[in-house]
Amino acid sequence: MKTMKRLSWLVGVALLGGLMAVPMAAQVSGGIKGKLIGLDGKPAAKTVITFTRIDAKGTFTLKTDKKGNYGYYTLPVGKFNISVPVNGQETVVERGVTTVMGQAVVVPINLQVLSAAENGTAPPPGMTKAEAAAYEAKMKEEAEANKKLGTLNSLLKQNKQFVDAKQYAQAVAVMEQAVTLDQKHDVLFANLAEDYNHNKQYDKAAEAYQKAIALKPNDAGYMINLGTVLSKAGKVDEANEEFAKAAAVDPTQAKMAMYNSGVVLLNQGNMDAAVAAFDKLLTIDPNNADAWYYKGICLLGKATTDPKTNKLIPPPGTVEALQKSLQLAPNGPNAANAKAALQTLQSGQ
Repeated sequence: MKTMKRLSWLVGVALLGGLMAVPMAAQVSGGIKGKLIGLDGKPAAKTVITFTRIDAKGTFTLKTDKKGNYGYYTLPVGKFNISVPVNGQETVVERGVTTVMGQAVVVPINLQVLSAAENGTAPPPGMTKAEAAAYEAKMKEEAEANKKLGTLNSLLKQNKQFVDAKQYAQAVAVMEQAVTLDQKHDVLFANLAEDYNHNKQYDKAAEAYQKAIALKPNDAGYMINLGTVLSKAGKVDEANEEFAKAAAVDPTQAKMAMYNSGVVLLNQGNMDAAVAAFDKLLTIDPNNADAWYYKGICLLGKATTDPKTNKLIPPPGTVEALQKSLQLAPNGPNAANAKAALQTLQSGQ
């Protein structure tokens, strides 16, 4: 009996099990189920599958249905080899599958993939020269894609572990490997950008977000994130351009874009422009307590002092903005600062 090697990336799939409703009298039994794909890449209908027990005597057979599905649910609990006919020869395609009491172990079988692995992507017999060449090219491409995917999954897993541990330099190094391997997926560049951001490498974070946007031009979230890291890099004008683009591309993101723009301008000390940004936000979200608070703080930053009384003279609307923020969020994160600012104004100091 010929033995066919199995690709490592299929092994994990074979061990996934689904719970079944099994009668009490059958609790000493287990099952194996799955789908059989033939050498032509299509479901193999009415094909005999043999389960040979390797830890005791016992052989069991069944046929797939018209869609290539199979399921033997009353096998003894033990270890089995699974074989099917390949080019007229009974061939072992799975080894040591362990059944579990009351469960059906899922074992998908793809003869096309297994044949390619065994024979170095050699095509099944019966193909023309052109068909064989196309088949070999396709199988080689799929093998390379699967290898790349496996490497990417491993890198992403490592990246998450480093991020969870707040080891951002290591997280950056792993994601740099990922984008070197695959430069076609925006989410990889976005993840790299966020790692750069955590590691306070703001210029590199901006570059990575720009690459993500190039791959997905209408993602307002990426634009907002780009604006945020640009502001951290001190590039305020560029940051506000990105916030404006985000609001134009996706109106549902306009509130976040205007809020971020206002905060950036506030941190820059450009109070007039910051007030204008918060006013835009309040036009579309009049109950935004944070926007009212920051508008009040921006106005307070423009307060003057009466030369005769030495009292603060806030611009019109300052007190009202702070009071509105407290009305909307009396216990919010900015409530204590809003109260302190109002007390300062009321005391005239």
